[in-house]
Amino acid sequence: MPVISYFFLGVFLLILQTSLLTILPHWAGSPDPFFVLIVFVAIRLKLVHGALLLLMLGLVMDIFSGIFLGIYPIAYVLLFLLLHGLSRGLAIQETVHRIPLVIISYLFVNGLLYSCASYLAPENELTWNWKDILMQILLLAIITLPLFTLFESFDAMLTPRKASQFFLRPKNKNTFRD
Repeated sequence: MPVISYFFLGVFLLILQTSLLTILPHWAGSPDPFFVLIVFVAIRLKLVHGALLLLMLGLVMDIFSGIFLGIYPIAYVLLFLLLHGLSRGLAIQETVHRIPLVIISYLFVNGLLYSCASYLAPENELTWNWKDILMQILLLAIITLPLFTLFESFDAMLTPRKASQFFLRPKNKNTFRD
């Protein structure tokens, strides 16, 4: 059930990103809440559920902005496998690691997309614009922590064990006094 909810949340964020957030002035950049959701899903969901969800969200991203079909699903699944493998050995789920994790993941995915696009279309001259990438990294650093908090509360509402904690009062810690 959380996979379907995350899918609809991802589609909503992608529609928001491609329609409303494009109104912002060019000098302000365009925030990418969809990518923050991709990283959140990559470190939270199990192997099969997360890979399937990121494959589907990558296909949706291809529909919205892909030139070469299949690049976004491959990049997102590779990112998922990399982050899922790292989360086993490292403590990347801590709050301190969220911003660097999103930034490094963003550079990894964009590098992979740039490499694939330049390989598949060598006749087109692609430029790696550091000014735009640094602006995007700054925006990602600003929006990562609030979006992770929002996604964690969304995850708490989806998880039955965590959802019941919102409605039940905490039990008395003193076992002798009742």
